[in-house]
Amino acid sequence: MAAHPSLFDSGADPGHARHGRATTVPWAALAWSAAALALGLGWLSGVLPLSVGETPGLGSFFSGRGEALPVVLALALGSVGAVCSVLILRGGGGRAVEAGAWALAALALLVFVDGNLLALLGYTMIMPVAGWVVPGLAEIWLLTVVEPASLTGLFFTAGVAVWVVAALTHRRAVAGACVWCGRGPQWSAGAERGTRVRALRAGRIAVAVGAVTSLLYPSVRIPWLFGVPVGMSEEDFAAISADPFTLVIGVGLGAAGLVGAVLMLGLVQGWGVRFPRWMVGLAGRRVPVAVAVVPATLVAVALVAMGRGALTEILRGGPETMVLDAHGVVFVSMGVWGLALAAATAAYAVRRRAECGRCGRGLPEVAPGGIGAVAG
Repeated sequence: MAAHPSLFDSGADPGHARHGRATTVPWAALAWSAAALALGLGWLSGVLPLSVGETPGLGSFFSGRGEALPVVLALALGSVGAVCSVLILRGGGGRAVEAGAWALAALALLVFVDGNLLALLGYTMIMPVAGWVVPGLAEIWLLTVVEPASLTGLFFTAGVAVWVVAALTHRRAVAGACVWCGRGPQWSAGAERGTRVRALRAGRIAVAVGAVTSLLYPSVRIPWLFGVPVGMSEEDFAAISADPFTLVIGVGLGAAGLVGAVLMLGLVQGWGVRFPRWMVGLAGRRVPVAVAVVPATLVAVALVAMGRGALTEILRGGPETMVLDAHGVVFVSMGVWGLALAAATAAYAVRRRAECGRCGRGLPEVAPGGIGAVAG
C-alpha cells in the first residue's frame, strides 16, 4: 500500500515534515505498543511481577478481578496499537485508524490509570515544603514513585498522550492539513479569528466549571487547620489531629488544590500569555505554550483517573455506598474538574497558535480580549 501523500506534507518543506512529527509520532506509538506487548508477555510468563494498582481507595480497575484481565488487556492494547501504528506509517486506515487511536487512549486512561497518579502529583507538589517538615516523607515519596505499580501507571499515562497525539496527527494527515498546526489548505485569517473567539469563550466556560469543582477538595481539607472536621466524625478527626504530620500533609494537599484553581485562571487571562510583573526576571516575557499545556494536561489526566477511581470504589462497595458523603462527592467531582481542565487546556492551545513555521499559515498571537500582539 502506498503511503498517503498528505502524511508527509506539512505545507512547507516535505523533507522537514518527513523527519518531523509525521513520522515521529507513529514510531513512538509503535514503540509504546511493543513495550505494552512485552509487559503483557512478561506478566503472562511470570518473568515480571503483575504490577497493577491494588492500593485501597485509589480505584484500581483490577482489584478483585484476578490476574488474567490485566494481562489480556495489556496484550490487546499492544497488539491493536502495533497494527494502528503500522497503518499510520503506511498512510492507510483512514477514520478507522483514528477511531482506534482514540479508543486506545481512552482504554489506557480508564483501565490502567487510577488515583495513584494524582496522589503522586499531589505529594510532588507539596514535597518542597512538607518534605522539610514531615520526617521520612521524601523517602516514602521516592519509594512510591519507583514501585512497579506506579511505574506501570506512568507507562500507561504516557500511552494516553502518545495515542491522543497520534489520533490528531493522523486526522490532519488524512484531511490534507498541516500535521504540525492542523490548519488546512482552506485556511483564512477571518476563520482563524473566529476560531480564537470561540476557543476563548469555550475556555472561559471550562475554567469556570473547573475552578468551582477544584475548590471542593480544599473545602474539606483547609478547615482542618482551624480544628473543623468536614466529612468525617469527631473521633476520626481526633485521630488525625493527634498526628501533626498527617494534618500538615492534608492541609498541604488542600492548598495544592487552591493553587491549581488559581493556575487554571491563567488559561483565559493575559498573565497566562505573558508572565506577570511580579515574576522577577520573567515579567513581560511570553509564556511558552508547552509550559502551560504539558503540566495542565498531565493534571487533567490524573484528575479524570481519580474521578473514575472514586466512582469505581463506590460501585464496588455496593448499594450502601451509593449515598455519598462529603469525601465521596469531592473525589467523584474530580473527574468533572479533569474534563473541564482538559477542555480549557485544549482551548488555550488552539487560541495560542501563531504562524506555523512549517506551512506558513496563521496569525500572530493575541492576548485574551485582543490586548496586544504577543508573538515573538
